[in-house]
Amino acid sequence: LRITSSVQTTMAYGTYEQLWDVSHEYLEKHVAFVNSLTSLMLERARQLRSQLFSAESTKRDTFVEDFEAAHDKLQSMGKSLQIVVNDWKRLFADQCSVLDTKPAQKSLPADTYSSFGYIAPTLDYQAGEKVQLLVTYIPSPADGTFYALDDSRKDVIKNSLTTLQQIPKDFLTKAPPAGAVFAVYLDNVWHRAICNMPAAAGSDTAELYLLDMGETLAYSDLLPKAKLPSDLCQLPAYAIKCQVSHTAAALPLSLYYSVSCSVIAVENDTLIVEHAEPPREEYAISRDTLTVEELQEMDEMPLSTSNPMKAVLGYVPKDDARLCKHYDPETKRCFKGSNCRLRHAPKDPDGWTLDKDTVTVSVPARMEVPQTNTYIKLLPTCVVDVDQFYAHIIGNERNDKEYEQLMAEMNDPVTIANFKPFKLMPSLGELVIAKYDGIWYRATVCDVFDDMVNVFYFDYGNTATVGSSEVRRWEDRFKYLPYQAACCRIANIQRIKPCHLEAIDQLYKSILDKPMKALVM
Repeated sequence: LRITSSVQTTMAYGTYEQLWDVSHEYLEKHVAFVNSLTSLMLERARQLRSQLFSAESTKRDTFVEDFEAAHDKLQSMGKSLQIVVNDWKRLFADQCSVLDTKPAQKSLPADTYSSFGYIAPTLDYQAGEKVQLLVTYIPSPADGTFYALDDSRKDVIKNSLTTLQQIPKDFLTKAPPAGAVFAVYLDNVWHRAICNMPAAAGSDTAELYLLDMGETLAYSDLLPKAKLPSDLCQLPAYAIKCQVSHTAAALPLSLYYSVSCSVIAVENDTLIVEHAEPPREEYAISRDTLTVEELQEMDEMPLSTSNPMKAVLGYVPKDDARLCKHYDPETKRCFKGSNCRLRHAPKDPDGWTLDKDTVTVSVPARMEVPQTNTYIKLLPTCVVDVDQFYAHIIGNERNDKEYEQLMAEMNDPVTIANFKPFKLMPSLGELVIAKYDGIWYRATVCDVFDDMVNVFYFDYGNTATVGSSEVRRWEDRFKYLPYQAACCRIANIQRIKPCHLEAIDQLYKSILDKPMKALVM
């Protein structure tokens, strides 16, 4: 089996793999056949051994000689085929390893002079301009020189490099001419590269420069390389040579990390830069911008907790402290009998706590209901529909004065500072203190959402959806006055359709906040 070196070099990986699969399978089958045939003959020989060597036969010597000759021939055939298989294995393993070998990428010293002919990167920068650079290569020893990509052009660079990876490759069998742009395969990625010019440093050492990384490597014939289309060859290099100004502080350089720089000058295709630290954004919220109640709410919250229940729910269940863990559902007691001071009750099968919190759902004080067929004065406060509205009953001076005092006390800054916020969302129907247009009112909860609460202001009859931070726990000292808004329905009116917006708006303009005399039906 002879394969010339030129054919070995030009054959692609796929051709070698396909040829190896076919040859390997074919030869392995023949070796298996020879080995199987040999085993069968040896087994047959063992069976006839006693007959061959014990019985008198004139053909005994001839048979033995024929058998030995056939056996030796089969053994030699098996060895020959096995040698062929091994030769094929060695051939393709060596050739594939040569193509797949990743030669040591030796970076040249920073002071090594190299001459490369290529289209330099575009350096259309002005002094004082701020630029974000992505560091791609830092020469050793570090003297403030580095290569980077302009982060503002990342989309253009990405598209070009993606095209480079996807286009079909026309592999090169020999070193490209000096100054020609070609593709080289390094670290599983195709890069644009160029070899040094003949006059470089006056030596025979070939060097490789990666146009889009800025790194200079020693050239090796073992590197897979391919031709590039003319459009990719004509693109300028993306790697920008940068130099930190000698008068500026050292840059915090890290490979493949972005760094903010300010351009000082452009000299000989080199960008002279200094570190430009981006301005830090000041927090819009601080303790100075918070109100008294917000500060108190924040200070009441612990900075950290080791209790997961409190961290997630904001509440620590007391079931384990109240319920006896030795409770037997059959006997309704535990083994301690009357000596146990804990409550004997089963825990919730779904894991919910059995703790109960007492909340206020109604005001015990009741407004005096006017008698029928009497006239009263009303001050409408909220229109619900064309036949329904809420109003204050005018005439009870004592009630009006007490309500003014209640509102003044409820909105006193000292009182507001002592309002208790909810650790959990309030329950439906629970009385709360809710804010509306910057003023705190008595209200009841109608609906609860993730972080919003829909409340009904029963002293005025209107509803609103407010944030959970605008709701406080109810205090019983505000329940001595009855609901101030009376629900009124206009008699002898039938709605054409529910929530008729134009009709409601007309009624709103006609009666809202206007004293009126009404007959109680």
